Amino acid sequence: MDYDARSATFYRNKVSLATVEGRVEPSFVLPADSPTPYERYVLSEDYEFRESTVRYDAVDDEFYIQLSTRRIDGDVEVSEDTGHPDQTVLGIDLGVNSLAVSSTGTFWQGDNYDHWCREFEKRRGEMQQRGTQAAHNALLRLGKREEAWRKQYIHTVANELVAEAVEHDCDVIVFEELTDIRERLPQAKWHHVWAFRRLYEYVSYKAPEQGVSVEQVEPNHTSQRCSRTDCGFTHEDNRHGEHFCCQKCGYEVNADYNGAKNIGLRYARKRTHRLRSSPKSGSGDAEVDLRVNGGTLNGESHRPIAGD
Repeated sequence: MDYDARSATFYRNKVSLATVEGRVEPSFVLPADSPTPYERYVLSEDYEFRESTVRYDAVDDEFYIQLSTRRIDGDVEVSEDTGHPDQTVLGIDLGVNSLAVSSTGTFWQGDNYDHWCREFEKRRGEMQQRGTQAAHNALLRLGKREEAWRKQYIHTVANELVAEAVEHDCDVIVFEELTDIRERLPQAKWHHVWAFRRLYEYVSYKAPEQGVSVEQVEPNHTSQRCSRTDCGFTHEDNRHGEHFCCQKCGYEVNADYNGAKNIGLRYARKRTHRLRSSPKSGSGDAEVDLRVNGGTLNGESHRPIAGD
């Protein structure tokens, strides 16, 4: 059976596979004599996952999985840039406790959103129990009010998010891809997933009006990877709920903020590599920086900004 990047996600000691009955996460054992280091080719951001094949050996009663990766190079077409090629990026992490978190350290909490979604749900339940025509009509009106409220709430968050990018002179806002977000955030309810998709949709048309583009990156390991540019250690034990603590370097920070930085750094590193590698761009010294709380990161170092 073959799996692509949408249906298979690899971690340090296990893999998440899509099946007809939902996601399964079997653990695996690497060959002791493997000539290709797993961390270098699978957990590294220098390579991207392509496809994998699962095979069952009836004799040994075991499953085997093979995967292929491809080094990220300059073969991908880069759009023609005008003016100075350097860019500044704002990374955005989406979650349940915090609806959105930026790499600059701004949190859009989800408490108020969750509270009113629960209130609307409670009122719907009460009206449904009555079973009268009047209750049915009231239920329809409530549904329209709820939809209008949720849209206005997400519009407000989207406006503030774009303003955050403009305030920090960011050229790009980067989100994680929303494919399979239900599997990645099992605690998320339908109204969370709705909010994530609408927030991306609203920012996607609001940001260009302010001269800011919107991009997406693969979310693999962004919640487990240490965002310190001199570390980058990736392990599922690094994150415990809202707290992130790197098991290698000891870096401790809010887990969603760490994820936002990783999302932005992933785009910045890939974009920088492509700009410097592509003969079309003419940008051999181009830099794509991530805006963080108190400075910028370029994938190699942190630079504080005076006045922050």
